[in-house]
Amino acid sequence: MAMNFEGEAWWDDKFSGVKFAGSINGKRYIFAISRAALIDFFQTADTKEQAFSNFEENRSRFERLAERRVVEEKLPHDDGPVVVTYLTCIEYQL
Repeated sequence: MAMNFEGEAWWDDKFSGVKFAGSINGKRYIFAISRAALIDFFQTADTKEQAFSNFEENRSRFERLAERRVVEEKLPHDDGPVVVTYLTCIEYQL
């Protein structure tokens, strides 16, 4: 079964990164990607706007990564956001 992602992603100032949500098997997950990961991985200017743009331009890649993490790692859905770091991007060959 495929994960269904919600249309809107949002910037979380407290986390300093982008969050987006998706559901699979009736369970909703929140994913969080830090500003640092978005800037460092794509090697772009260190601004909030550029970080969000990096996410939007590569959203389908982040969604595939998120789905793989949930399915392969059998992540629980109620432990808070699933954080995607710079190292996660490398590990999952974003």
